[in-house]
This record gives sequence, C-alpha cells and structure tokens, in this order.
Amino acid sequence: MMKTGILLLFSFFPLFSFSQCLTALPPPGCNGTEPLATDGETISTGTTKWYYGATVTMNSLTLDGGTLVVCGDLTIDRFYMNTGNVFIRQGGRLVIGSGIGAGLQLRGGCAIYNYGTCEIQRNLSLENNATAISPNRVINALTTSVFKMSNQYFVINNAHSWFVNNGYAEFWGIITDNQSSAGSVCLGNRSITRMAVLINKVANTYNAPDGNACVNVYQFSEFYGQLTSSASLLVCLGSGHSSNSGCILFGCTPNNWGVAQVFTNCTGCGTLAALTVSFTSFTAGSHTRSVMLQWQMNSTVQSGLFRVLRSSDGSAWDPIDSLSAGQNNISVYNYTDQSPLRENAFYMIQYTNPLTGMMMNSKIIKMFTGIMAGFHLYPVPFDNKFFINYEPGANPEKILLTDLAGRDIRAKYTIREGSQSVEVIVLDNIQPGLYIVHMQTSRNVVAKTIFKR
Repeated sequence: MMKTGILLLFSFFPLFSFSQCLTALPPPGCNGTEPLATDGETISTGTTKWYYGATVTMNSLTLDGGTLVVCGDLTIDRFYMNTGNVFIRQGGRLVIGSGIGAGLQLRGGCAIYNYGTCEIQRNLSLENNATAISPNRVINALTTSVFKMSNQYFVINNAHSWFVNNGYAEFWGIITDNQSSAGSVCLGNRSITRMAVLINKVANTYNAPDGNACVNVYQFSEFYGQLTSSASLLVCLGSGHSSNSGCILFGCTPNNWGVAQVFTNCTGCGTLAALTVSFTSFTAGSHTRSVMLQWQMNSTVQSGLFRVLRSSDGSAWDPIDSLSAGQNNISVYNYTDQSPLRENAFYMIQYTNPLTGMMMNSKIIKMFTGIMAGFHLYPVPFDNKFFINYEPGANPEKILLTDLAGRDIRAKYTIREGSQSVEVIVLDNIQPGLYIVHMQTSRNVVAKTIFKR
C-alpha cells in the first residue's frame, strides 16, 4: 500500500483534538435573483431553489434529493423530505407546519443546516434507512441559531443520525432510542437545550466536547444507559422533575446522568454562571517524553483554581496537578505533563470558582503518548529534496514540513508499505535556513529540524 501526499498547513496542537461536533456546510448565497421555490413543487437531485422576500405560507413542498435555501420567512404546511439539504440562512426563518399530522421522518441522506430560526410543528424522527455514507444531520449551526419543537418529540433511532446544537434548542422531548449511537447529540460550548422529557436508551449519547453546554429538563427523565461521559455537560433539573424508577425491573437506572454536573431546583440554564465564563481554547502537543497543555479563558479570571485532569480511557479522571487562577492578570495558561501515560491519554482542565463553588470543564483532548521509533534525515543540508529513514515499526501515516513559525511548505512524498525510507521533494522555492520535519503515525508525532542549503 502506498500513501501519497501534498504537505499542507500543519497546525500542531489541534491535530489531537477529540470528538468534535459535526460542522454545518456553509449556506449558499442569496442575492434575490436565484430561482424561487414554488408551492407544490418537488425539488429533485441536482436542483437548488431559494425562498426570499415577503412572509409566505406554502401548502406543500417535497425535497427529493435537491436543496432548499431559506433567506426570508417561509412556512410550509406539508413538508416532505426524502433526501436533500435544507439551509436556513442567518436572518431566515423556516416553519414546518403540522400538515396532515404525520411526523416528519428523515430516512437517510437528509441534512437541515440552521443558521437562523427553524420551527417544526410535527414530531421529527431520524430513521433506520440512514447509513454511514448517507447519514441524517440536523445542525443548529451558530450560537445565535434557534431550533424549536416546543410541543413535539425529536427521536434519534439510527446509528448514523446526528443532532448538533451550538445555539438554543427547545423540544417537548428528545428520545435517543435503542438504535442511536454514542455522541448522537453533540452540544457546543455555551449551548442551551431545553425539554420537558428526556429518554435515553444508549450509553453516552450526549457529548459536550468544546466546553460547558447546558441541558434543561423540567418534567421527566428515563435512562437505560448513562447519559454522558462528558464532564462539560451541565444538567439543569426543574423543581418538578422526576426520573422514572418504575422501570428498574426492566433495566433502567433513574437519574443516570453519567459524569454530568447536575443542578436541582434549577430555573433555567441562564442561571448557571458556568455558561458565562468559559474556555475559549484548549490545545495539547507532545515533545519527546512530555505533553504540553495550553488553555485560554474568554475573560481574565480573577481567582479560583484550575485542576489538570488525566484519564486513560476518557471516563475515569485523576487530578495530576493544580494551578491558581488569576495570577498576573493572564488569561492564557500553560502546563507540561513531564510523566505522561505510556499509551493513550485524555486531558481535561477543570476550573472552580471559589465564590460560588461552580465548576466548569474544558473540552477533552486525546493524546497518543506512546514513544515512537525515531527517524533520520539526509542529506543535511539539502537542496530541493531530502530523504527520511525510519526504524521498523514506525509506520508513518503523514509527513509535514513547516518553517520555524509554523507556516506550511508545499512538498510531495510517497509512503510505501514495507519500506523504511521516504523521498520528500520540496515544491516551494524556499530560502536557505532551518525548517522542521514532522512525522505522524497512528500513535504519535515526532519532529526534527533540517537545514536548507
């Protein structure tokens, strides 16, 4: 097997970020001259239609492989979606009416990307026909995006169906059914997801990988698997909330929120201070036998404590050190783990406010901390190409070349299975000086400097 690549910009720290939420495709433009969708139309594969202009209600519209772009205020009473994409642009609003009363079923190859406001007045289910190459995706894309199903159920019953909320989302209830998968509900930093009823039947369906996210449940919950392994998830339980215990004989476990931070008698996510002060970044990189961590807050923290947490499996966490917050008015913090685990390691930073006792957690980063076999570069200095020799078992997957400032240098290479050498041809016309060669395997990344003649 051969692996051929063109070296592109290499951002060293973010390479190891873990379990990020899916991102929405960017919406097509809308300048008021594009072809308009019409009442009763079927939008087929290869066709894109827009809605812009005054507020309008359509009787029906079917999406059969095509794309609908909503730039204005559009209501569709009877909306059917076999396959295709819906984009709701910022400032746009799409209301899917109750129609004939049947729920809206997404059976695979369906995506709703909401950058504005989306309201659905029917139950919505993400169905079994979805596959890995034809998934269902509902993404509330921005922190300002609003997704409402106030009196309706949202059901995920397919392993290739996903809901992402980066803004505000409201439901009567979310049901992650037996066929859903871990991480099928992914919640962005400072997002709010509100519902009367939460029913969870698969372990760890909820994930908050980018920072604190809040789930507000104000009536009822039922669990056949723990909700989350993400300590960044905040759960706000209303005063009238109860968790089903009558199903214990059938395998349920009441109040099984996993490692989420749970707040009872909570009036709403907006009351949680942890949503106002947050981590804006958390990165990690390896160097020889250490792991370097760096994180930043969205504002200067005046006091409190940071705990550096480490895990071998991303579930059970151990504190390895602590740092005082608010020292010298800085908002960027650094820490080096001088004795990392020998294999995989997960890292998370936890901040505790000393005045309120409120804790907030960074996203989780996975690192490959096993020591990788080294490599040798020649000739040194080089002209327009050089060779990398590596030891048996190194199994390189990618090679990257940067200058000392981290800027990318274009080059090409081919990795052949069973070989212990790679020729790297530099495509850019670079100046004489010092450059960095990075070699990545499935386990680690190591780097060495090389001099250009």
